[in-house]
Amino acid sequence: MSAACATVVDDGLIRGVLATVDCQTRVYAQGGYEALTSGSPVFQTALTALLTIYVALIGYRMLFAQGSTRLSDAPGIALKVGLILALVTSWSTFQALVFDVADRAPVEIAAVVAAPTQDANGGLASSPVDGLEAAYHEFSMTGAAYGKLAGPNAKGYSSPQAAAAEATAAASGMIFVTSAGVISAARLAIGVLTAVGPIFIVLALIPATRGLFVGWVRSLAAAALVPLVAWVLIVLMLSVLEPWVAVLTEQRTGQRLDPQTAMSASALVFVFAFGQAALVIGACVMAMSFRLPNGRAAGRQAAEPARAPQVAVTAATVMPSRAERLAFDLQRDRAQATERSRSATAAAAAAASAASARQVSVSVNETQRLGDAYRRPAFTARRAGVSR
Repeated sequence: MSAACATVVDDGLIRGVLATVDCQTRVYAQGGYEALTSGSPVFQTALTALLTIYVALIGYRMLFAQGSTRLSDAPGIALKVGLILALVTSWSTFQALVFDVADRAPVEIAAVVAAPTQDANGGLASSPVDGLEAAYHEFSMTGAAYGKLAGPNAKGYSSPQAAAAEATAAASGMIFVTSAGVISAARLAIGVLTAVGPIFIVLALIPATRGLFVGWVRSLAAAALVPLVAWVLIVLMLSVLEPWVAVLTEQRTGQRLDPQTAMSASALVFVFAFGQAALVIGACVMAMSFRLPNGRAAGRQAAEPARAPQVAVTAATVMPSRAERLAFDLQRDRAQATERSRSATAAAAAAASAASARQVSVSVNETQRLGDAYRRPAFTARRAGVSR
């Protein structure tokens, strides 16, 4: 298969590079996957040991109610284990779910998105690979023509012809880098990540190593998004460059070279090159946003969005740890002691108030008795005077 891939090298520079990299990447990805999963006893032994440990840990957690694992999670756990086994033991399954999704799906999506532009403009954009080959060839030939016109001793911007020669030569190289270079690099990354993919898929079982699996998925997503955005921009670039390429071809064949036309066309190529770089960075940023769902907590939040704050707190404290339980007990004891202190203070205040009230009542009674003692003799004396 490598010899068959090598036969397309002479079919134009950009076309040959793209076809060769595509063929060799597929061969390398399949060969690496099969060598790792079928031809390596170490990987098979490690997979068996890891699955055994994982199942034992799940059983221990269910038996002793450790963590958030429940018996209702058993179907999901079995489905996850079955999916991992299917991906690391069958190339056809892995190819359909991983390799083709990362390698072919972006190109097909880009073709659907760019179809209106291709149908409206035709020409170079109707066949992007042939259009890139034609644009690259024309800029290279135009640069050589301006170089001959400027002479062998012309350097830098010593003359308009020399400047046009350098600009068109740089533009031809930029066309290759931003098209075949970017897409081929992304496909090579997909091939390498696919070849070592079974290792990271197995690591998704253990929570401690699940971050490596997430990083692998992000890298694969970034490598898949780069061809998607690259092909869309390439179609747009070809539709914009088509009239300029036609003018450059006409001037070169008619020996009526205009340096200003060459400089303007080269400037457009540089603008699209900067746009390609920005899109590659954007694809990487988008891929970095991938997150694994949080399982049970995410399910509760999706089921009860109106009670999101209370549900989040409850989900976090369903099974508190020993340290958390100790902290809760200390807080409860402190609250009970504070309540008892408040009750004792209130009882003492009530007793003091009652004693004060009794003392005031006794004082009033004593005052009334003393008043009666002073009033009775006067009243008796008046009654005696009356009788006399």
